[in-house]
Amino acid sequence: MGSLVEDTSVVAQGGRLSASLSEDWGIWGPNGGYLASIAMRAVGTVAPPGHRPATFSCQYLSSPRFEHIDLDVSPVRRGRSAWCVNIALTQGDKLCLQAQVWTTDRLAGPRRTDAKMPDVPPPSDLRPIETYLPRGQPKHPFWAHYESRPVRFHRLGEPNRDGARSRTWQRLIDFDAKGDPFLDAARSLVLIDTMPWPTFHHALPEAPTYTAPSLDLTVWFHESAMESAWLLADSHADQAGLGLIHGGGRIWSEQRRLIATGGSQLLVIGG
Repeated sequence: MGSLVEDTSVVAQGGRLSASLSEDWGIWGPNGGYLASIAMRAVGTVAPPGHRPATFSCQYLSSPRFEHIDLDVSPVRRGRSAWCVNIALTQGDKLCLQAQVWTTDRLAGPRRTDAKMPDVPPPSDLRPIETYLPRGQPKHPFWAHYESRPVRFHRLGEPNRDGARSRTWQRLIDFDAKGDPFLDAARSLVLIDTMPWPTFHHALPEAPTYTAPSLDLTVWFHESAMESAWLLADSHADQAGLGLIHGGGRIWSEQRRLIATGGSQLLVIGG
């Protein structure tokens, strides 16, 4: 099993960028947050030294195969302290993802945080998710990349007084950003994209007859998470109707800093 570092690596050859998609990051095809992470790392290859991600937004247009994928990265605004970069992921003649990322090197300005991290135990005080699973049931291969410690575990059909909300500490196995802010930001992209569906799913009285892949993803970055091996995914999926489910969440560090905020719309398929 590869790591997020290895499996989102971008290769430059002949003036073009490419990546290879790993089946280890599949759920209903390649996970959306995984694809977004590849796009984010591609931006890191063109952003000026000292820049970091400020905002990421993308549209998921088609699901690629677990094969070679091409990346077209184009800066469309080169400001003195902020760049805007367009990214397209293509496979053959199929456009799979299009994204736009703002980067910045700006550090000066006001500092204020009224947002308060939920009052939850640290990951060291919580049980690994494997202890809640039926004996002998393995984790989904996607989640084998993570050590997961839920604040409160809800089995399907169990009442949840919080509704479609979940709080889980997540630690990527074999992860080291090595000072790369674009790679570090990828951790938040994966969690904010992925968590709304299981959060919604586990709040239902019975297993759904449908799925709900993400149409889009938007994430705003607030702080660096370099010093935090664990991230708290504070997720919600509390609005559904007219064939759509809205979900999102906040990512917090072990140091109780707000790292990122974001969300997406999920399209109901089947059922």
